[in-house]
Amino acid sequence: MKLASIAAFLVALFAWLAPAAAQPALHQAASRGRVTVYAEAGLEDAAIDLAAGAEAALERMRADLVDLPQPSAIEVRLVRDAKDLAGVAPAGRGAPHWAVGVAYPDLSIVSVALRRGTSPVNAEATLRHELGHVALGVALGDRAPRWLHEGFAYQHAGEWSWERTETLAGMAWFGGIVPLNQLDASFPAAELPANRAYAQSYDFVGFLSRRGRYEDKHDDGDRWPFKRFLAEVGKTGDLDAAAKTAYGKRMTELFEEWKSSLTTRYMLVPIGLLGLALWIACALLLGLAFWRRRRQNRRRLDAWDAQEKAEEAAIAAQVEALSPPPPAPPAPPVPPLLN
Repeated sequence: MKLASIAAFLVALFAWLAPAAAQPALHQAASRGRVTVYAEAGLEDAAIDLAAGAEAALERMRADLVDLPQPSAIEVRLVRDAKDLAGVAPAGRGAPHWAVGVAYPDLSIVSVALRRGTSPVNAEATLRHELGHVALGVALGDRAPRWLHEGFAYQHAGEWSWERTETLAGMAWFGGIVPLNQLDASFPAAELPANRAYAQSYDFVGFLSRRGRYEDKHDDGDRWPFKRFLAEVGKTGDLDAAAKTAYGKRMTELFEEWKSSLTTRYMLVPIGLLGLALWIACALLLGLAFWRRRRQNRRRLDAWDAQEKAEEAAIAAQVEALSPPPPAPPAPPVPPLLN
């Protein structure tokens, strides 16, 4: 017990004595509509681009959040490297070590990095994702479950990940779908592209955004049912009641419908990939056959050319052998003798 207490004391002492990480200096670099970007020196051009894209993204989100509160002003903090996100976080909030962007919806603050070490980051998509968290947080407060937050942010980020596609295909083929009532508790500490909770949330909310009022594949509803669903969640916080009002079904029924659609869509993914692989293999084989045929033709033409040259040389030799020798040149005149 004493050793544990001493160890805890030493850890606390070293943490207190360790110098705090230098906070990157930020200045106001761009402003557009409701968005103001504070950036490190030298990132002004990136800040201007992000500000313009952020306001446009917020307008698209507002179309989904009908009759719900909207963020009046959002502060974006832009840094070069993800390791500095914690340094620009609001006091006492911090940032996950794995993050490239962080949202603080209650404060309407977003932090974004341009790279992680030597790897560049799609800052535009990251910012749209984090703005989605802010917009939904302002609109619904704490009424939105985690899966709805992640799915809404993904819908407006325009992100795509091959790892998530593989995860969904694996879930369609081999199972492993997380029940809806357990989904929020299954999110990992770090956002992993292949994690089932993230992939499932993104796809399920996408399904809700595309589904019409009725179970009709040809009725996309122009997102009206999805907007109505979010509005009802904002009013009551009751997901089942909101789903019944917007879609005519409870959440569990919609979830089962999504599972069926997942199987239909992703069971064909490996088949499609196999067909693509076969097509590529056939194309490579045809290209190889064409190259070999050209090579054979070239060799044949070269052989014919060599044979023709040899025949021409033989004919020339025969002609030369049969031709009479040229006449000898006349003898030079004998000079006269002089006495």
